[in-house]
Amino acid sequence: MSSTQTARIVELSLDYQITLPAEVAQKFRPADRFFVWPQGDTLILKRITIPRVTEIVAMTPETQPPLALEEIDEIVHEVRRQRAGE
Repeated sequence: MSSTQTARIVELSLDYQITLPAEVAQKFRPADRFFVWPQGDTLILKRITIPRVTEIVAMTPETQPPLALEEIDEIVHEVRRQRAGE
């Protein structure tokens, strides 16, 4: 922890929620999502960064032909099915 950071004590509520201190929360957006995993008696949070569509398109090799609308539709439905199962 650097000298500009101050440790804070937070409490786990009865409904299993933790409120981040304002100076920590302000570094994120309200809709941000996080991976959370325990490591002994420590919780680790890692913000999930979802790439923008333009970034995904930029990563696609130009040697592949564009997807047909039916293929895109199937991919979207598959992602929605996976998310519904979470």
